[in-house]
Amino acid sequence: MTPFELLQVLVAASNTGMLFARTMQGHQVRIGLAAGEIVHVSYAMRRGGEALSRLATTQSASASFTRGLVAERHDDLPPQELLMQMLATVLGTGLASLPAASGPNTVPMRSDAPPTTRPHSDLGTATRARPVEDTRRSGAIGQLRRLMVDYVGPIGGLLVDQEMEAGFKTWTELIERLAREVSPDAEAQAFRAAALRLLR
Repeated sequence: MTPFELLQVLVAASNTGMLFARTMQGHQVRIGLAAGEIVHVSYAMRRGGEALSRLATTQSASASFTRGLVAERHDDLPPQELLMQMLATVLGTGLASLPAASGPNTVPMRSDAPPTTRPHSDLGTATRARPVEDTRRSGAIGQLRRLMVDYVGPIGGLLVDQEMEAGFKTWTELIERLAREVSPDAEAQAFRAAALRLLR
């Protein structure tokens, strides 16, 4: 199913949580649901109605849903029926799947490449270091989450977790993917520099 079809199912089932849709440009759209009502839309550092205007020319590539994580409510969103019509254009492409009834709460992100191309064994020596180094890296990841929160708000820590779960070959690749969620460009550049210092 497409991300929009997934959204329709979630709304009809009165789900609460966050729908994350990755766009063709590699950015992430975040849609918050409270008992089936869309209460939050954010994209590229924009919130609510402003985010919707930025989404006008965007199309989704994949999507995932996480239950129970609802960001702040945006009061400037249009009525739900109109909002669904607007999101149909954005979320009408790409792949998404429903959470399994007996499975975990998170639906893994889909990608153009099969999952077997990104096993954890490909994470590189940076993630397979000695125990002392692993401990240091774990601390740095915690700092990276806090840094992301500083730049994109409360959802920042979850964005870091999602990108790490998706798999990466180098820390630079991880940071670059996270930087796509930061705007304007000057802020994204500052984030890259700060994040690289953390993981050096």
